Parts: sequence; C-alpha cells; structure tokens
Amino acid sequence: MRTGRIISEEPVKPYMWLNYVGIPKHAMELRMHRVLESCPFKTATSYVVGYAFGGALGLLTAGLDPAIVGEPGKAATISTRQALREMLDRGKSLAKNFALIGAMFAGTECLLESYRGKSGMSNSVAAGCITGGAIGLRAGVTAAVAGCGGFAAFSVAIDYFFRYR
Repeated sequence: MRTGRIISEEPVKPYMWLNYVGIPKHAMELRMHRVLESCPFKTATSYVVGYAFGGALGLLTAGLDPAIVGEPGKAATISTRQALREMLDRGKSLAKNFALIGAMFAGTECLLESYRGKSGMSNSVAAGCITGGAIGLRAGVTAAVAGCGGFAAFSVAIDYFFRYR
C-alpha cells in the first residue's frame, strides 16, 4: 500500500474510496437504508423468497413422487393434465407453507432484535423456538415443545454455519 507526504506534511490517503465510511450519506441513501432494515421489509422479503423456494421445491417433489395411484393390481396411468395439476397443487401448498414459516421467523427475529437492541445468535434461537412452537401448537402442547426445540436447534446450526464457518 502506498503512503506518502505532501508539502504540508499531512499524510496522503492511498485510495479515497477506502474511506467511504467517514463520508456523510445523502438523505435518500439514509431513507433507503431505514426501509431495507425495517421489520416489515424483512418479513415481506422472507415471505416472497419462501414462496418462490417452496413453489420450486413443490414442483420438484411432485415430479419425483407422484401421489396419484391407480386401482390395486392395475398399472396407474395418468394424463399429462393430471400430472401438471398435481405438480401445481403441491407447489402452491409448499409455497404457502414456506412463505408463512419464513415470514414468521424473519418477523419474530427482527422484532426481538429491535426490542433487545442486540444482534446475535440468541435472537435467532428465540425466533426459531417461537416459530416452531406456534406452528406445532395446532397439534398440541407436546408438538409445540418439539417444534420449539427443533426450530431452535436448526436456527443454531444455520447461524453457526453462516457466522463461523
């Protein structure tokens, strides 16, 4: 890295673009930053990405595991229309599920982060537990506890992988 001194004995900055942090930001840039870091934006983004991922996964699994079965002893023959209908139905179903789970997790994590004022693994663990518990609660308390533990453990694994790998 080059350094030097000019006539006035002030140090010369090697590359001005490296000092971007100290430059004051424009009002529009600050506004966009606030929007992109807001909880509604993060929740909506997770919903859209979850919907797209779930839809793609649904189309893939429907193609690999057709649920249309024929009568016992006869070969199941399905038309292209039936296969496409099944693929679309499964894609929509998984898309809605992934979108809901993604939005619940991202919204909960963002709210916890905003409330606590800290960003760390404990927020994602708590958000995973709350999301898993809420999803499992429809099947009973035991399922809610299992969902809480499962989602929290998965959140720890993912967070650890992305932060410390």
